[in-house]
Amino acid sequence: MVMTPHGSWHRPPRAWQADVLVQALEITEPKRGGPLGTHVVVAVQSDDEARAVRIEILLPIGVGVLRMPTGCHPSPSPVTSLNARVTCDLGDIPVRGSRDVSITTTGRAATGPLRVAVFAVSDTPDPLPANNFAEKVLP
Repeated sequence: MVMTPHGSWHRPPRAWQADVLVQALEITEPKRGGPLGTHVVVAVQSDDEARAVRIEILLPIGVGVLRMPTGCHPSPSPVTSLNARVTCDLGDIPVRGSRDVSITTTGRAATGPLRVAVFAVSDTPDPLPANNFAEKVLP
């Protein structure tokens, strides 16, 4: 409680925050060199909803997008070691809610490890941004 200049007490407004996190990142490669499945779960672990949640899935060199859900679109990546990304607009996620996104991409274009990363952001301030990122590497 805070005293106002007029001598009355009032509760200051609570800051609107939403802890958006990448809850899961799964990559499946049923057959080496075949299509890859990427599944992402983004969740809100707080008492406020997250507004205008977006994710960016960063894909390795030579991997192209075959299928993605509505609200997602591919674009070139400014990151030098990756050549593509998929950006998905997930809209608002309610308190303790989550959204799933699955995309299918072409298989490996190069030998060596396959690295996929995902970032989640929203228009709502995030008190714990360290959990907004996940990365998986397939040997």
